[in-house]
Order: sequence, then C-alpha cells, then structure tokens
Amino acid sequence: MQKGIIHGLVFIQTWGDGADLLRILMHNRHVISIFHIMGRHSYLIDVNFDDRDQLEEWIRQIKSLKLSSGVPSVIAIQSNKVIDVYKQKEDFTLSNYNELKGGNHMFMMIDNPHGDDALIAVLRTFPEVHTILHVQGEHSFIVEILTDEYDRYRGILKKLKLVESVWRIETQEVISVPKYRNHIFDQAGQLVKPQDDIRELYVL
Repeated sequence: MQKGIIHGLVFIQTWGDGADLLRILMHNRHVISIFHIMGRHSYLIDVNFDDRDQLEEWIRQIKSLKLSSGVPSVIAIQSNKVIDVYKQKEDFTLSNYNELKGGNHMFMMIDNPHGDDALIAVLRTFPEVHTILHVQGEHSFIVEILTDEYDRYRGILKKLKLVESVWRIETQEVISVPKYRNHIFDQAGQLVKPQDDIRELYVL
C-alpha cells in the first residue's frame, strides 16, 4: 500500500437507480472500484486520496449531487478507512466477474470490538474469503466472499457466530460491478483503463 495515501471503503445510499451518480463515479480518478450491492446501502466504493483535504472535497461533491427534481441524489455516506490488510485478492479483473456464472459475491461487515486474532484465524480457514480488511469506521472488519455454493456462505456465517468477540454481522450481496481496479466498459462494450493517475492502490 502506497505510503501517505488514504485508502477507504465508502458505502453510499441513493434515491432511485443512481444512474447520474454512477456515471460520475465511474470516471472519477479517486474511485478504484464500484460494487452495486443489495441491502442497506446502494454502492460500495473502493477509493483512495492523497490527503484528507481531497477526501473531504470528494465527499462534499458527492453530497451536493441532486436529481432533476432537486432532491439530493445521495441519502447517506458511510466512510471506512482501511487500517490493515490481512488478506488481499490478486490477479482478478472485471473480465473474471463477467465470467462468473451463478456465483455468489458478497461483502460481510463484522463488528468485533476485541479479539481480532481469533476472528482472523477463523476467516483464514475459508478459501471463499478473498479479502480481509481491518477498517476504522462503523465496522471493525470488511470481508469479501466469493463462492459458487450459497451453503458455503451459510457455513462461514455459522462459524463466525461462534466467535465470542463478534458482536454483529451484516452481509450485502453484490448485484453488479460497474468499475473494477480502474477498468470500466466503454460504449462499445470493451474494457478500458484510464491513462492518468491510476496509482493501482486496491485490495478488493
């Protein structure tokens, strides 16, 4: 992880389909990946900034977006700063997502006030757990899971609930991935990669 960079995961809740917001986010240089998710939030955004001023300005701009009716496009923003990376998904592209057939992709938010080592040890036993991030914010950990069998997810959930330090678990399933590691689709349906300031700082 590049020294000095602020790396965060931002949950955004929107009104409607959020099409205007999505178009802006897809071409924003601070946005590395965008996950359209099902549940309490609308999007999970993997972002990075050079300093806190950039982060604050970005949040201000996102909050200022309005629908044609004048109603704010964004209902709520929840930011989580990445503190530690215990497992990182590598060699995975937007093309890999397109090739997933009937697979289950989800993010699990875990509130774990103490006993991190025990939780991490359990998470590491599951090959379906692709990313383990310790974050600063509403949650303690954000964990990415990819599995072909939904029962495997249920098995992970059952074992995590046995960890005494875990207070709460919330899971949100991925609906689509409009942008991944700075790759997006152009109007012709081809993968494109921005040529300026890609920085390639990502873990998801």
